[in-house]
Amino acid sequence: MRKNFGLFNLPLREVFFFAVPIVAGQFGQMLFGIGDIFVAGFFSSTAVSAIGVGSAIFSAFLMIGLGVLLCTGPLASQNKGAGESDTSLLYNVYMVCLINSFLLTTSIYTFSHFISFIGLNPEIEPHVVRFLQISAFTILPALIFQATKEYLQALGKTYFPNALVILFNLINLGLGFLFMFGVGSFSGFGITGIAIATFVCRTLMAVAVVIYMSSVCEFARVRSWAKIKRIYTLGLPISFTILCEVLIFTVVTVLVGRMSLIASAAQSLVINITSLTFMVPLGIGSAISVLVGEQFGRRSVDGIKKFSAAALTLALCTQIFFASVYFIFPNVVLGFFSRDQAVIHYGSQLLFWVGLFQLPDGIQVVLSGVMRGLNETKIPMLLGFMSYWIVGLPVGCYFAYTLNYEARGLWMGLSLGLLCMSILLVILFRRKLSGFSN
Repeated sequence: MRKNFGLFNLPLREVFFFAVPIVAGQFGQMLFGIGDIFVAGFFSSTAVSAIGVGSAIFSAFLMIGLGVLLCTGPLASQNKGAGESDTSLLYNVYMVCLINSFLLTTSIYTFSHFISFIGLNPEIEPHVVRFLQISAFTILPALIFQATKEYLQALGKTYFPNALVILFNLINLGLGFLFMFGVGSFSGFGITGIAIATFVCRTLMAVAVVIYMSSVCEFARVRSWAKIKRIYTLGLPISFTILCEVLIFTVVTVLVGRMSLIASAAQSLVINITSLTFMVPLGIGSAISVLVGEQFGRRSVDGIKKFSAAALTLALCTQIFFASVYFIFPNVVLGFFSRDQAVIHYGSQLLFWVGLFQLPDGIQVVLSGVMRGLNETKIPMLLGFMSYWIVGLPVGCYFAYTLNYEARGLWMGLSLGLLCMSILLVILFRRKLSGFSN
């Protein structure tokens, strides 16, 4: 008999309440960048542009490390669904964090010495270099925190780690103002003060969440190279998939950074605003990877279908809302972060194209989460590379430089790349479901 997966039969409530603290935590993670831009807006347009470009470059490196860790939740939830327990999983994930942080920190610091080759605006280049060199040392605490957070979420302990993110956003905001502007006889560090504040907050967050984890979970310090290999086998394709998307936005930000200061400042605002709203579908995608992973561990095909459909429904509803805001109130949104009317006008043109890709972006990020829950990570990696780098970037460069649409042209290419990725993942998802049915 054919199963009924109508809207009212979907576990919307369960997915919603499981995803809410995760989405809040994702918001909090992104608010670090938004808070930095907010503080910089009181300093100068140069600060906004420099921190925006520096954050975009740093994010590409950070996401390599974070992407590998995104298999932690599905692996833990699959064990849970199968009725098994692996108390040494997180310890081996920490080993991966140590290895990756050393490689990434060294890479960022080395890259900062060759940044002149990408031809940034001379006004922001030295500030970007200093920002990157300080931010490089936040990699390890960021990875430790994310690994622990993913593990706790898979065990249903979602509130503390995500509440911690929100709390430290407030602390980061206060430290950002303090270290950038100073107080009393303390003159502050200027633009680099933002990076120092973030380093302090990420370190304290990592310490706090590890202390909490050790108090509520069994934690066996047993190193297993077989488990480390499995983490890399599943995690590296996830990392590369995310890197393909994050790096395409980074490249666009760098390319716009070679244009006018107004274009660069507008790009910095738009990329941070859109990255913030992207945290909603990303949080849903993170939640569904755990929920589908548990159903996969139980070998429940019906559960996989129902939870996937529920997550897609929630994501599409939120993306329609965000698209409407970008279409109808672009100047209002940008006005929260800048008083420069030229920057607001330029940025509003970019937000139109951001609005267009909200639906395909929501679809692709949720289905990517579903694929992680099913241990299918290599095919999405190939689809991401093709969509963003074979389709999106070349088309964007054509519109930007051949048709002289400047930054708008690059965002047109991004829209097309995300549309392509969403279509390909829908096809892959349907094929996976067909394989389960057979």
